[in-house]
Amino acid sequence: MLTTTQEDVLKEMYNVFVGEAASLLSEILQKRIYLSVPEVELIVINDLNDEDRENLIPILNGTILSTSLKFGNVFSGRAEFIFPTEQIKYVTALCLGEEYIMETEESSFSDEDFDVVKEIGNIILNAIMGGMGSLLEMKLDYDVPQVVLHEQGEFSKTFFNTQESNILLLYVNFSVDESEVIGLILIKFSLESIEFLIQKVDEISRDVDE
Repeated sequence: MLTTTQEDVLKEMYNVFVGEAASLLSEILQKRIYLSVPEVELIVINDLNDEDRENLIPILNGTILSTSLKFGNVFSGRAEFIFPTEQIKYVTALCLGEEYIMETEESSFSDEDFDVVKEIGNIILNAIMGGMGSLLEMKLDYDVPQVVLHEQGEFSKTFFNTQESNILLLYVNFSVDESEVIGLILIKFSLESIEFLIQKVDEISRDVDE
């Protein structure tokens, strides 16, 4: 369980990181990008029953496209940028400056759709990982990002099927211009990394109080 101070420091840290990512994306896409103030939650997987898992992040139960970045050795985890599939055509049209036409039939996804999600995810996740590396004064190793289409419920099962009993979740909503686009950033850390991160957060808190 995080203390209020630890939670506030983590929110402030990630708010800076996602702000830099939003600024970079806005410049590249020539669109006003909005990333919400992060919400941070430390959860104990074993304490969650099936209903809790289903209700924790409802968007994960649908069909989604994710950009996934596995990072670290000493400090490790996995960062995910996800879109519900019904938003992907909309986001692609927005980013390419094209008119969005709602499809009445089930969508299939082109290489262009995958490329847009991959590019957006890469920019956001790399900005956040870069900020974390600077904060922790260590170089974080990354795997090559992967873009995966998950059928309904698949992502949620994989996400909660973990050897780690504790997960620190970071939620950030993503939108473009005035459009209501629901994208989500999640970062799952290993237990050792959570402990290391909280230790760093406590050091920051003491420095601020002195």
